[in-house]
Amino acid sequence: MRAVRWHGRGDVRFEEVSDPPRPAPTEVMVRVAWCGLCGSDVHEFRSGPFQIPLRPHPVTGRHAPIILGHEVSGWIEQLGSDVSGLSVGDLVSLNGLIPCGRCGQCRRQAPQRCASFGHIGMSADGGLADLLTVPAEMVIAAPHGADPEVAALGEPFAVAMHAIAQADRPSDQRCVVIGAGAIGLAVAMVLRAAGNLVTVLDIATERLRHAEALGLTAVPVGAAPEFDGAAAVVFECSGASDAPATAIRLTEPGGLIVFAGLPERPSTLDWKPLVLRELRTVGTVSHRTEADLVPALGFLAAHAADARRLVTARIPLAATVPGGIQELASADGRRHGKILVRVGA
Repeated sequence: MRAVRWHGRGDVRFEEVSDPPRPAPTEVMVRVAWCGLCGSDVHEFRSGPFQIPLRPHPVTGRHAPIILGHEVSGWIEQLGSDVSGLSVGDLVSLNGLIPCGRCGQCRRQAPQRCASFGHIGMSADGGLADLLTVPAEMVIAAPHGADPEVAALGEPFAVAMHAIAQADRPSDQRCVVIGAGAIGLAVAMVLRAAGNLVTVLDIATERLRHAEALGLTAVPVGAAPEFDGAAAVVFECSGASDAPATAIRLTEPGGLIVFAGLPERPSTLDWKPLVLRELRTVGTVSHRTEADLVPALGFLAAHAADARRLVTARIPLAATVPGGIQELASADGRRHGKILVRVGA
């Protein structure tokens, strides 16, 4: 089959590989329809390895080379003998987490906090390939009549849903989202649908224009003094080194900052305002299946037209590296919301 594999930093190849094995009794084989490209794919290409193991992963046993891609939609090709509730031909979206299932966090139904979890596209083969075999518990059927392209956005919108859940799902509040990448825009779209007054901040003019094209209020970072100390909840989705200080400046006394962006390097922070203004902070990582991915797919089904506008490019699998990963790693990458790779017809 065709696949896009990470071999090393700066070395991602479109190549022919063996088909995955037939599903074990509790597994499902998926014929991939679409796969989204993520900032983590770019980070692994440009500066990795971060999450891609060079030695066998403790949960999956896999190591590089690895097929990339974790934002996946597709159709069920084969079912393991013990799988119920799904049928061959169903359109599905995937939760790419592969937790250990044994630690305290897994037992508390918080697999996203598992210290040793694996993930398709990082520590197990992912969706930038014709076929993919995964545990059945990570497979969720899309709502009836869903578009396979929109279903591929399930994972980033589930990440957004989890971030918003970490803020106790605000409604009718003033919220600010820092970072107009795909996750930031997804957070903003879900917040808006819940009746919040949402403003998106970014340093890149191209990303601000994309946010405006989605009908969102978008302003440059530092150019909106009226928001200083005015936001009940700030979602930091950029990972920029100076973003935490910006988030603190924007948050009202007693307000909440949700940190979703991952910085590429450590930074320093003056936390005195956190103390003096009693600000609260919480981190958010990945998502859960029933609590986040299922409502994300429901949201996408109800807002499919807006979701499609988040997609700024659609490319074939063979063009993944030059037209996708390298494009996102370049200065032109800022103009994109989400690049989807068309894998299957």
